[in-house]
Amino acid sequence: MSILGAVVSVGGLAVLLALPGVLQTAGIKTPWLLVTAVIVAGAGGAFTDLLKRRLERTTDGREAVLDGCLTLPGDKRLPLVHSVDDPTLVGVRHAWPVDFQPPTPRHVRRDVHESLVSQLQAGKFVLLVGEQLSGVSRSAYEAVRAAVPAHTLIAPRPVVDTLRAAIEYAKSASHVVLWLDELDQYLVPGGLTFQDVRHIASGSHHRTIMATIKSSTLNQLQSDTSSEAQEAKRILRDPKQNRLECQLSGRELKRAWQLSADERIGAALRPPREFGLAEYIGSGPPLFARWKNASGTGANPRGASLVRAAVDCRRLGLTRPLAREMLQELHTLYLIRRPRQPTEPVQDAWDWALDQCEGTVSLLMPSAPLGDSAPLDVFRYLIDASEREDHERKEGPEWVPDDICTHVLTLTTPQEAEAIATLAHAYGRYSAAQRAFRHAIDQHSRQHSPEDERTLAAQSGFARWLHVMGDTIEAERIVRVVLRVQQRTLGTDHPRTLASRQHLAVLQFENGQRDAALAECESVLAQRTDLLGDDALETLESRFALVSMRDQQESPHAVVTRLRADLEARMADPGLGPHHSATSTAHLSLAAALWQLGQVHQAQEECRTVWKERRRILGQDHPRTLEVFSTLADWQGQTGDAEGAATSLAEVLAAQERILGPDHAETRNTRNLLAVWLQQAAGVRPPDNP
Repeated sequence: MSILGAVVSVGGLAVLLALPGVLQTAGIKTPWLLVTAVIVAGAGGAFTDLLKRRLERTTDGREAVLDGCLTLPGDKRLPLVHSVDDPTLVGVRHAWPVDFQPPTPRHVRRDVHESLVSQLQAGKFVLLVGEQLSGVSRSAYEAVRAAVPAHTLIAPRPVVDTLRAAIEYAKSASHVVLWLDELDQYLVPGGLTFQDVRHIASGSHHRTIMATIKSSTLNQLQSDTSSEAQEAKRILRDPKQNRLECQLSGRELKRAWQLSADERIGAALRPPREFGLAEYIGSGPPLFARWKNASGTGANPRGASLVRAAVDCRRLGLTRPLAREMLQELHTLYLIRRPRQPTEPVQDAWDWALDQCEGTVSLLMPSAPLGDSAPLDVFRYLIDASEREDHERKEGPEWVPDDICTHVLTLTTPQEAEAIATLAHAYGRYSAAQRAFRHAIDQHSRQHSPEDERTLAAQSGFARWLHVMGDTIEAERIVRVVLRVQQRTLGTDHPRTLASRQHLAVLQFENGQRDAALAECESVLAQRTDLLGDDALETLESRFALVSMRDQQESPHAVVTRLRADLEARMADPGLGPHHSATSTAHLSLAAALWQLGQVHQAQEECRTVWKERRRILGQDHPRTLEVFSTLADWQGQTGDAEGAATSLAEVLAAQERILGPDHAETRNTRNLLAVWLQQAAGVRPPDNP
């Protein structure tokens, strides 16, 4: 029987004695109301109806709050802040899944974080302003969790019927935080008022408001002169406006690099970083889905083909802005694969591909504000997602179709052709790599001359590739051609001539001319030592090559014994000692020999000694220090710690980009090595070497 039924069914004195307790049980505690209820209890049905309606309103209000606010599955109460451990429940966008990583990437703390926490703990109305996909929702969520984890979270949906109940509850409760993501949705008739804000964020009862709003929306509201906008403008004048930029500051960027082992964060940080971290991660999946859904039987197959052409150009290694004419020409190669498929008009395809459907992000973007003639870039997430999708194929990665690769080669510069050759080799497309190398040599020769240093460099690169592929006879022939020109035009002791001589010595050794190879390698080592110094990279290369040649005439243990004796002699030499650069070089030689012998821990210790010494003398960001640190990171990965290797290499890459520049050879090498270990950390097996 209900409480009201009990009241009505019991008469006389029993009613008078029981009614106050019954009303208290129902939540009515006001003394005068209890007394009045006793006095009028005998009045019968009129008061009973009044009481019943009040209880129904209380129940309806509580149900309206629960129905209109965030609740956790299986729980009929409003949640505490700390129990909401999934930021997507309060409006943060989903990221793409990554093996061995949480569904949502770890938070990169923004510089405004401490200020937000302080304001929330003071019980203020806190407003965070930023453009779409700047990360305001995630930053607000993390600030609330840090500031008031034990508060009740009131996160209403912007529906007027239930919004009012949530606001009234927030005004009457204590230890609550009112969550208003995209504040403008709540500034509607029947929604949030200025008096509501003043009441909730009064500094008492441990109540606070956390709100976010887009910069563009805030500007529109503030410039609105209509009478309907006056209440919203009063609300927006009240709080301090905390602003969040799309791009990370220097301090934020440093914190982000520390978390770059998560490939989602690592991908967003790769140069040229034209988009913010949240912008890249948040807009990537929906844009990729938009592109894929438009292909095949979608409504925009021509537009999707234009985007595919741009993505494949980037996957081939082209980094320059892409001419529209080039994409227009290439995209037809995709369409002819489905000749019966109806396609949209060309202008409609361009409009679709350039539509900024995710904040400021579109599938294709003009690289400069030059109108319809501007060359284009492609949103980099599409490239990254295509790479991931390709590597997940059971039959192995497909890379770029041969006909596309062949056609793009005809439109490339010699430098771009060399980049295509390198990537084609990495994907096991050796015939494409050979075509690309030959195209680069031919273009250099046509544009300059057969004896131009750029032509010779391309030939040397081709010879190194042939060497890797096992064609040492053809590689030796090409090196000899290059060397003859260099000796005549540059001299026998020019660094580039010495590089060719060193390569020739190695090829001679592998082709059976061992005595000649050893003599040539010893000669190059002596000249490099005199010209460049004992610990120059080129000198080390010759020393390692000579050690490798001698290794085949003495046991690996004998090599280690000899190098250890050399190191001890240098350390004991009064003119050198333990801190001389020549001693560091001996440490490196011993480290390499120990590594080849399989004594990995001793090798790492020797290498770490050099790194610490160079860091002390040269500084941690000196290129030679970074070089040793990169070796340590690579060895760390080879001993099973791919994630640790990726984290260390990300640190090396950030320093090299700042000091050497993004296009320096060492920077590119580190970037490629980082990509390998990021793939390993994510469980993606790289292509086997031939």
